[in-house]
Amino acid sequence: MDAEAVSTRDWLENTKGLGMRLGLDITREMLGRLGDPQLSFPAIHVAGSNGKGSTCAMLSRLLSGNGLRVGLFTSPHLCRVEERVRIDGRLIPERRFTDHLSHVRRAADESSALEPTYYEVTFLVAMLEFAAENVEWAVVETGLGGRLDATRLVQAEICMLTSLSLEHTDVLGETLAEIAAEKAAIARPGKPLIARWTDDPSARERIMSHVDVGMGRWFVPEF
Repeated sequence: MDAEAVSTRDWLENTKGLGMRLGLDITREMLGRLGDPQLSFPAIHVAGSNGKGSTCAMLSRLLSGNGLRVGLFTSPHLCRVEERVRIDGRLIPERRFTDHLSHVRRAADESSALEPTYYEVTFLVAMLEFAAENVEWAVVETGLGGRLDATRLVQAEICMLTSLSLEHTDVLGETLAEIAAEKAAIARPGKPLIARWTDDPSARERIMSHVDVGMGRWFVPEF
């Protein structure tokens, strides 16, 4: 890896110091500076407390198995950051990840400098790779919550909500209903939302409130 690439990777590592940040403004501005690559493909957007990663992996395999070119974005990674960005199950090559990362860094350093977080940067790299590789669908896993997660900016044609539990209550709310509201907020106007059944009636009510009246929504027992 050349010196410039190492420097760019160091820049990515340094973004970890920004910690976790909810909000769409910086990611939206960064996507605009990058040419809005997320608008180049439709997406399935998945949120929930448990089972998000496995659901995304399953969906990606199903779509690829039907002959479609599929991008997959998940987090966190286990060993290598490239694990977060896959096309048809294959990790993005290290060199391509670094090339996109350099592009993101340059966009962040434009006249009005921005400081995207580590998570936001990896999401931006995924969007650039998916657009460059002409994926036909992207499967995108939310990081935390949904309403204010960077992935909320993908062009979702279908949204899915996996099982819910009390988690990150200091950020998402202290009740299952409050958490359900944050995560179900990934629902897009006029698009279907598929949700796993929850026994909590207040949580179900909050999920239903995020879907257009008359628009299809399904509660399924297991996925």
